Amino acid sequence: MQKSFRVPILATFIIMALFVFQSFVILNLSQKDETSKNLFGLIKHEKRIRTLFLGNESMPSSLIYKYAIYDQNFTPIVSNLTMKPKDFKFIVLEQDGFLFYKSFFVKDKQPYYIVIAQEQSHKKMLFLTALMLTLILTAVSFILYVSYLGSVKPYKDVQKYMNNFFNDAMHELKTPLGVAGINLEMLGLENKYTNRIKNALKQMQITYEDVEYFIKRGYIKFPKERLDLGMYALERVRFLRSVAGAKHIKLITDIKDGVFVLISKLAAQRIIDNTITNAIKYSPQDTQIFINLAQNGDTAVLSVQDFGEGIKDTKRIWKRYEREDEVQGGFGLGLNIVSEICKKNDIAYDVKSVPGEGSTFFYTFKILKDAS
Repeated sequence: MQKSFRVPILATFIIMALFVFQSFVILNLSQKDETSKNLFGLIKHEKRIRTLFLGNESMPSSLIYKYAIYDQNFTPIVSNLTMKPKDFKFIVLEQDGFLFYKSFFVKDKQPYYIVIAQEQSHKKMLFLTALMLTLILTAVSFILYVSYLGSVKPYKDVQKYMNNFFNDAMHELKTPLGVAGINLEMLGLENKYTNRIKNALKQMQITYEDVEYFIKRGYIKFPKERLDLGMYALERVRFLRSVAGAKHIKLITDIKDGVFVLISKLAAQRIIDNTITNAIKYSPQDTQIFINLAQNGDTAVLSVQDFGEGIKDTKRIWKRYEREDEVQGGFGLGLNIVSEICKKNDIAYDVKSVPGEGSTFFYTFKILKDAS
């Protein structure tokens, strides 16, 4: 995506540079045109002042034009200039925002100089500058937007296709999983082979529910409810006990009941199931896993402790598609889903781990105040 977006960005900067150059040329020409118009007005006013002075008539006042008449030594005879030129070696001069025009005439055989001044107005230039900037920004924004849409559309199409594919795949998987589980129960057989099948089906069910939650979380809202976290945690432990038993791992619980929190049952299930199944997956045989739920003031802390391999990078495991051990398999979705759920439900989560000794996951829930 970055490579496909690089060319439009480069083209946009080139177009923007052309716009800026063209705008600079237009502003420069506009400034010269404005100066020419003002100079023409100064020449006309100079002619009027000179005529009145030669005819010994009274001088006019103007809000636009200021003037001064000097003798041959540049001593002012008449003047209402508010801004004087630095020197008189000019015919047309632009200085400190003023435009000056100087001419020469003779009266009674005496030479005189007349200087006419007009303050330059920058309103037009400011308007043109603002207009040019607006046009440039509009053009650049439009080009970037079109380029972005063109670059992102293929990825959106692929994402839509993948979502539809996974939805269809999950729908096709759900039915045979249910059929296999029901028929296995109807057989009524209890041996090591049927137990292995049941445990495999449970693991498939958990993986299925992770992927289903991951797909649907963006467009389906899972309503929160008043949930007895202790009772529900015990229910999920009973469900997973046979999975742990396949590796001769004991799930030891110390869970306080009557701890009520506000969360959807499906979200709580994802937290509990993913954490415990990960502990089972990364624990060696004939070990123990401790699942505790303790109340601490107005919060409840759910912890899952294993004595397995430990985690080298405790930050990486919460990222999507990341797995601590590639050999163990999995999609790398479980703990990422858990972290998203915790963030949405204001649940503090953490993990402490020592490589070679084990890991402990902590989840701090806010207890409902009206639980009683």
